[in-house]
Amino acid sequence: MDDARAHRRLIIGVTGGSASGKTEIARASARRVAPLSALVLAEDDYYGDHGARPDFDPAHFNFDHPASRDHALLAEQLAALKAGSAVDAPIYDFTIHRRRSDTRRIEAADIIVVEGIHLFCTEAVRTLFDLRVFVEAPDDIRLARRLLRDVNERGRTAHSVVSQYLRTVRPMHHEWTAPGREHAHLVIRNDAAAARPADHLSSFFTSLAEPVGEVIERFKQGA
Repeated sequence: MDDARAHRRLIIGVTGGSASGKTEIARASARRVAPLSALVLAEDDYYGDHGARPDFDPAHFNFDHPASRDHALLAEQLAALKAGSAVDAPIYDFTIHRRRSDTRRIEAADIIVVEGIHLFCTEAVRTLFDLRVFVEAPDDIRLARRLLRDVNERGRTAHSVVSQYLRTVRPMHHEWTAPGREHAHLVIRNDAAAARPADHLSSFFTSLAEPVGEVIERFKQGA
């Protein structure tokens, strides 16, 4: 591999609503890159340090608005990774809604996949992606998935999950996340049932991510 080819990088952004399946599609896409190197980043690591504010109230804070993110830092670090530089990525502690004092050292990779609900909301971030993917799923199915996940895995009550969904998740999705579909190069439809056998999930998302895999294969071949 010559130096020019070695320094080419593919930056992929995968967005969609909460519980649309974007995280698993991002991971399935990253599994396609061998023998090249891959990195998966979560936009959730780039929440602002809102818990440091004296008036911060997590019960009423709108975590589903793009302003909750530190997109300036995300854009800065994505640009650095794209140029081949390592970055000290933030670590967000969801238990106290604070950015931790320590960071995570991340080296640049050949293919960088970023997933999150607000990736296409800010032009400075959106334009860094060579491939923009929108994962589409109906509201009722996303709610069912989110309800099962948050009750079974995060210890939340069904009432709190539905209340948050109706108060901020759904309206913010339609105002901010859904319009990102217009900026996507690829749209992947994921309207499968909310509950699936765990041993089928890997192959299911590998199949859904096939259009992204095709782009990755062309990149690997130098097309």
